[in-house]
Amino acid sequence: MGEGFSRETKEILSRIPLKPRMQRLAELHALVAGIGRLEVGERGSLSLSLQSENLPAIRRGDFLMSVLCKTPPLSSVFLGGSGKGALYSLALEEPKEVESLLKELGFMNARGILRDPELPAPEKLLKNEAAARAFLRGAFLASGYVSDPESAYHWEVVCSGEDRGEELQRLLAGWQLPAKLTLRKGRPVVYLKSSEAISTVLSLMGAYQSTLQWESARAFRSLQGQVNRQVNCETANIAKSSQAGEEQVKAIQKIKEKQGLESLPLSLREVALLRLENQEASLKELGEMLHPPVGKSGMNHRLRKIMEIAESLPNA
Repeated sequence: MGEGFSRETKEILSRIPLKPRMQRLAELHALVAGIGRLEVGERGSLSLSLQSENLPAIRRGDFLMSVLCKTPPLSSVFLGGSGKGALYSLALEEPKEVESLLKELGFMNARGILRDPELPAPEKLLKNEAAARAFLRGAFLASGYVSDPESAYHWEVVCSGEDRGEELQRLLAGWQLPAKLTLRKGRPVVYLKSSEAISTVLSLMGAYQSTLQWESARAFRSLQGQVNRQVNCETANIAKSSQAGEEQVKAIQKIKEKQGLESLPLSLREVALLRLENQEASLKELGEMLHPPVGKSGMNHRLRKIMEIAESLPNA
């Protein structure tokens, strides 16, 4: 079920309209950093591909490459073995197009020298709020996951390197989101556990439909938690009241056996007889049976007096 919500969120993100070129570049940069592969062919020719089992990420990469480049990318599907799912691939193979795109994305400098892909993104790609959101969206599409809010609160992005992880952590901190960074199987993972923070990050990425679903589920879980706490409290009170009632009955029976209930003052004798006849009744219910009625506090006082008298009597 959790994978379903995450997959639906990525489907929503992959269909978001995006026109400003800088935002397109920022989002594609994050996609390439996460699932991109650069290959050097004969005579140094370059080809750029995106590979993933995540179809929305490939679909988004296809859209971005198609609008940013003159030559559209080529797509293909490889079927995995041993029960694995399909691997989707998207390739841009025109060397000049690849070189031009790599320069715009910041993976190659003006002299044609490749830059370490694990280094943080160039500042120009994150210079405004909209571009930063697009970058965040691309990172999540590439290697992110969000749990189903009905079962857990967890959002994460697996990063290609430590610098990339720290970069994403800083980006989220700029929105006051307390992201943590850890290592899983040697790879940096940036994650959020706060329900409120995850709701915010879904909105920042543009997954507004998922945000509404998240908030609805969060409200339901909160209400359910309140109900459960109330039920548990009432159950505990009933158990406590039942135990107290049993102890009171034992005390009254002890008095009856040792010296008789007629030895008790009238006010205490009435309460003792009522308790013997109504062993499951609450203090409030017992008090309402008296004429005139006695409040809960008054009943508690009288029963405590009975307990003290019983304790003063010998057991043998």
